Amino acid sequence: MTISTAAPQPLPFSSAVGSLIEATDAIKNFRAIALLALTFISAVLVGGVLTMLAGGMSSPLLAFFGGLMAFLVMFYGSNAVGIMLMRDAQGQPGMSLVDAVLVSLVTSHRLIAVVFLEFLIVLAAMIAIAIILFVCKIPVLGPVLYTLVFPLSAIVLGVLVFALFYVMLPLAGPAAWSGATVFQIIARLNLIVRTKLVSVILLEVLLFLITTFVALLIFGVVGTGVSLTSGMSAGILGLGGQMNMYSLASGLSGGSGYIIAAGLGGGLLLAAAAVVPGLIFTKGVCIIYLNATRNVDFSASEASLNDGLATVKKKAEEARERARALAEQATAPATPAAAAAPADSLQCPSCKAPVASDDAFCGECAHKLK
Repeated sequence: MTISTAAPQPLPFSSAVGSLIEATDAIKNFRAIALLALTFISAVLVGGVLTMLAGGMSSPLLAFFGGLMAFLVMFYGSNAVGIMLMRDAQGQPGMSLVDAVLVSLVTSHRLIAVVFLEFLIVLAAMIAIAIILFVCKIPVLGPVLYTLVFPLSAIVLGVLVFALFYVMLPLAGPAAWSGATVFQIIARLNLIVRTKLVSVILLEVLLFLITTFVALLIFGVVGTGVSLTSGMSAGILGLGGQMNMYSLASGLSGGSGYIIAAGLGGGLLLAAAAVVPGLIFTKGVCIIYLNATRNVDFSASEASLNDGLATVKKKAEEARERARALAEQATAPATPAAAAAPADSLQCPSCKAPVASDDAFCGECAHKLK
């Protein structure tokens, strides 16, 4: 049997679709299941308890703090799960829950930086297009220019939004989970957008359909059980025929103990039901990222981005130096005009002999000075 040592080639699209089905194997990763379930449940408990306290104390600040804490639990916990599933998709040994959380706490800030930079890119593009559209208001030539600007702007913004929501944001996570820095994430996603935008979008649509199908199955089972149990519990909760999710949710801010318990219990149940679809989607985007980056050399893209950043940094430094020089020039004291020609340096215009400022004639050649 001959073992090939050639570098792995990019998977064809049909093979990439087949590999995407393997995202359902995420339910076999029991550590990831436990961590994601713990993340969802902790976020619900933290947010729910602080929201109830905020409702009882009428404190919007406490409610905001509760939402922020729930978001942080979800953010770092979900990234820890992503790190575990990325290692699973790469075929690397797994890590413990504690190690995954620690790595997430150290590296997850990269995603925040990437999202912020992507927001700046979109904002810069919209400002540039707004300026061009403003120029189109000029008389006579304005309508002619707008004829070209309108379709080009629509294409640019459309591609930018699709690239942002279907490539940049979904694949920024897997790029960070694989160990890439913020600079490497931007460079790699930029190359993927320029070379594999359509195939990545198609794979993500397929992943969305798979995740939605699984979620419908799970939430269908859970929803049926919740409806039956809620109807049977209407007498205990004291809601009569008005038993619904809105009634439970409104009870969190000031209802009976049973309603509060039902709201928290229902939230925990929904959080647990979201674990499996969340795992499938997370591993799916990891697989899509690995397929898109398989056997791809990012050195040229990273070098190009580095050159662009270096150019921007150089221009910014030159502008800073120019501004500093202008500031120093503006604050320098002005030299009196009289100091330019002191009295002892006056000369006769005829013979160049030294003369005094009050002399009427030159003492050497008798030239009239006044």
